[in-house]
Amino acid sequence: MPVPYQFFSPTDAARVSKLQFTARQVVEGLITGQHKSPHKGFSVEFSEHREYVPGDEIRHLDWRAYARSDRYYVKLYEQETNLRATLVLDTSASMGFGNKIDYARHLAACIAYLLSTQQDLAGLVAVDESIKFEMPAGSSPAHLDRLFRAMEAIEAGSGTDLPNQLHGLSERLPRRSLVIMLSDLWVEPGDLVKALQHLRYRKHQGMMIHLLDPAELNLPYDRMLTFQDLETREKIQVDPSELREVYKKEVEKYLAQIRRACTDSDVEYHTILTNEPYEKALVRLLSRRS
Repeated sequence: MPVPYQFFSPTDAARVSKLQFTARQVVEGLITGQHKSPHKGFSVEFSEHREYVPGDEIRHLDWRAYARSDRYYVKLYEQETNLRATLVLDTSASMGFGNKIDYARHLAACIAYLLSTQQDLAGLVAVDESIKFEMPAGSSPAHLDRLFRAMEAIEAGSGTDLPNQLHGLSERLPRRSLVIMLSDLWVEPGDLVKALQHLRYRKHQGMMIHLLDPAELNLPYDRMLTFQDLETREKIQVDPSELREVYKKEVEKYLAQIRRACTDSDVEYHTILTNEPYEKALVRLLSRRS
């Protein structure tokens, strides 16, 4: 690649070029590609019949169907098309813990590059309490350059309002899209369910990449500490050894609620711990999808 990027390297490009990202459901696109489209045409893979009407090409008539029914039917095929994806990057203050924000930017950059190599389109939305940055989907080298540069300028911000921002995004996206969310998901599960169901109602496909620092799961500290909420700035002094077991149970309960929220909304759910190299995590995630 001609220009160096903070969150994407030539090594990333070499790794990503060997991978493939496919849509699990029908999508709408602009050019012919490798994903199923809801639009019917006369190419690629047989889908269904419809009755012949004057003007249809004779070569698409199904003569076997005619022999059975004595009526003319035309074969319809599903076209394959390009995928339109929007990467939603959570930039709330909690993403600064353990540098989850940088990990998310590396993953997002790799996914955007992978999509562009497939002639698919990638857009970017950065959110905390509001939309900090929004870039519509595209796939040209100039578009990818702007997307990478925009990611370099994004920093972890203040509080989080991911569910409400997803409601707005659901309405703004112009077509059926794949919405890829990268977040630590420290939100109310009930609010998240409503936002994800809104995505599905608008016929978007959702994919959740849940990023967690291992310390958030295990509380691996052995001395009295003062914890500060990165979003509310509230402080509390605790002895981790006294709270660890109760804390771990509460986290497990919360994770179960988040997984259920995604399952109930027909949204793909993937957990990634940030102590795993991002390139290995991406390979594992895509292998699991396929």
